Amino acid sequence: MSKNHTVQVLGNEIQSAQQQVKKIAILAEKGFENKESKEDIASSIQETLGNIESQNVFFSVFNWSSKIISHPDVTRKQGTQDQSSGMTINMQAAPTSEELYDFIQSKERIGVNQSEIFYTAPIKSPDSDWIIAAHLNISNIDRAAQKWENQAYLIFSIIMLLIMIIVMVTIRMITSFYEAQLSLKSSKIEDGVLNLSKLNDSLENYQNKLGEFATMQSNNDSPQVESTKEKEKQRILTYVRNELMPVSTEDIGYIYVENTITYVVQKDGKRSTTSESLDQIYSYLDERSFFRANRQIIVAISAIDKIIKFGNSKLKIQVMPASEIDIIIGKNKAAAFKQWLDL
Repeated sequence: MSKNHTVQVLGNEIQSAQQQVKKIAILAEKGFENKESKEDIASSIQETLGNIESQNVFFSVFNWSSKIISHPDVTRKQGTQDQSSGMTINMQAAPTSEELYDFIQSKERIGVNQSEIFYTAPIKSPDSDWIIAAHLNISNIDRAAQKWENQAYLIFSIIMLLIMIIVMVTIRMITSFYEAQLSLKSSKIEDGVLNLSKLNDSLENYQNKLGEFATMQSNNDSPQVESTKEKEKQRILTYVRNELMPVSTEDIGYIYVENTITYVVQKDGKRSTTSESLDQIYSYLDERSFFRANRQIIVAISAIDKIIKFGNSKLKIQVMPASEIDIIIGKNKAAAFKQWLDL
């Protein structure tokens, strides 16, 4: 970036120098045409040369023997022009801005003067042996390039600092967002764990109440209880291979259907089959002791070991003995299940 800027400045200075050299040449040629004295012509040129210290390019006039005719530094007048420059003096064309930049940066410039001739043009008059020279004020160019480079570094540093601040703020905002999301999820999980804990506590209490109720029923000989027992079957007829085996409903852990076969699993893990459907069996079971979890399974409250939150508003039941299929209560039945547990 520093090179591009310096090359651009040098290109502008070269164009300006060529125009200025032409003006000085025209001024001098008119003086020679009007038969003015060389002293008067040199004095007129001297007024147009400007200040050597404040300009990137300045001009001088010397003759073919290198004697200085006009120079911005008046103390150098009547002296000689040093032409041992690292630049190649070309009477026809000025160097390109790239060539001039390479010269300034080259090692060949170490130890040379702080100004160099980079373009010359003769004054075209039969009475003149003068040459107009354009000098490059290298120290000014160096200072300007260094100043611009420092400014570029400063701007770059400020931009990088702003980018870092923006990135840090963005990261902080993203982090805060995800922290809030995690906190929300954590809160929901805690609520779910609390609800499941209450659900399991209620299950335990209901199982205890059911046991107490069964004890009270066994000690109660009233006609109402006998009527209830007549309505509800106390046994289910099942098969083990070709053998008929009645199973007491009190011993049943759960009943499920798989591949159109109805299986009855007892609390001790024994398994048998029945020809009845789940709908038929559930119609005569005690609804206080059995719950139709879904279309595939009926579970006894005494067999429920644990209730786990499953997916969105669903519940998963673990039983003893363990079931070969997952017992899932959908969200549509979750409320009825909680009500069944007397929540």
